[in-house]
Amino acid sequence: MEVALPSVAFQTLGCKLNRCETETIAAAFTKAGFSITEDTREACLLVVNTCSVTSKAEQKVRGTIRAALRRNPVCPVIVTGCYAETDRAGLEALDSAGGEGGRLFVVPGSQKSRIMDLPAALAGEGIRDMAALRAAISRICRADGGGSAADVFRFAAGAPALRSRTFLKIQDGCDNSCAYCLVHIARGAARSLPRETVLERLRTAESGGAAEAVLTGVNISRWNGAANGGLPELLRALVSGTKEVGIRLSSLEPDVFTEDFFAVIQNPRIRPHFHISIQSGSAEILERMGRFYEPESVLGAIRRLRELKDDPFIACDMITGFPGETEKHFSETYAFCEAAAFSQIHPFPFSRRRGTAAWDYKPRIPEREAEKRVSILKNYSISSRKRYIERWIGRDVGGICISLPARGAGAAGFVEILTDNYLRIRAQLPCDSRFLPQKGRRLGCRITAHAEDGHDGGRAPSFDACGKIIGGLC
Repeated sequence: MEVALPSVAFQTLGCKLNRCETETIAAAFTKAGFSITEDTREACLLVVNTCSVTSKAEQKVRGTIRAALRRNPVCPVIVTGCYAETDRAGLEALDSAGGEGGRLFVVPGSQKSRIMDLPAALAGEGIRDMAALRAAISRICRADGGGSAADVFRFAAGAPALRSRTFLKIQDGCDNSCAYCLVHIARGAARSLPRETVLERLRTAESGGAAEAVLTGVNISRWNGAANGGLPELLRALVSGTKEVGIRLSSLEPDVFTEDFFAVIQNPRIRPHFHISIQSGSAEILERMGRFYEPESVLGAIRRLRELKDDPFIACDMITGFPGETEKHFSETYAFCEAAAFSQIHPFPFSRRRGTAAWDYKPRIPEREAEKRVSILKNYSISSRKRYIERWIGRDVGGICISLPARGAGAAGFVEILTDNYLRIRAQLPCDSRFLPQKGRRLGCRITAHAEDGHDGGRAPSFDACGKIIGGLC
């Protein structure tokens, strides 16, 4: 099969940090002249960025890889990320050909940045067929080296290649040793990108047209540790050192909520959207997990967020079925969620991870019981999210255009917007508009109905609410 410059597809599993790193890798391929495709069946190369946070996440990775190898029988597949770090041999075994004749190339997560060198190398060699492509990938991806502290921050913000927003990696690794978590093993010790470099990259993204940047990391709450003001100090520098770009925070740990943090997030350019890794509403279970904060202190922080921002979107992570979690403990978690009135809950059943302290914890909760508790929290989350959306009906909000007008009967004239408070809005363009919005640009919209009330029927809507454009067309 002759290849000019191959088309490349990407599949990303897991966290926003993975998305940020995939985005930068995709941009490197685009810069070198490659085309990006969403269809893995037509791709000449597939890059899979993996997650290892739970056993189910790993199971999904294996299914994704098997499906890719089956659907496209000639395409080389590069696998990287946390799962590639923790079980390289297990992933390599998925390739029936194996060895030098195989087409599955596993790059450990600590060496992920070496994939950034691949596009220019392939373009420079003038690859003309699949055999040469596989040989070049093997030489580059299977070479020794990579994984230094400097390498993990090669993933710089720029013009998004795959998405409508810019992801800016400011931190990697974690020094916490939570009893259930494998990520600190897969990602290593905490490292922070220097403030001056973060600001430089955000300015570059803003000058390139980015309307919003998402700050990502394994634990951005610990950016630069406690030294020099930590995350609040960084946020002040980013706001004062740029002009208009919006700043959205990825997942936060509860220890970030200090008076200094509350002071800086009042700036309107910091989006009213907070996702908190809480994991349990039971003080006893939190202590057993190695999470040293009290549920009441988190509730107090949530009250402050609502006082300082206009009805912000507040979400959380919760783990059910942690060893020793009784019905009483789970009832405490449910009551905590009710008191917090979260906009959304992401519940997960506990997953034993070899190498973590909780691997040997007992008594273990039956999987069926853990899943039942997940279902209870999911049902609560659905109703809580709907109540949040309904509070915003009739109100105006800004956001980012994430899709251009769709084509086809009944679809023209609508765009999708991700609002500042993290709602997906299907909004109608003004009838007299002479301009089409640009993907990634800011728009203003008025929320007019919940998705279920304004949907045309058929399958469940992929958006949260309906609305109309009220300004900001570019």
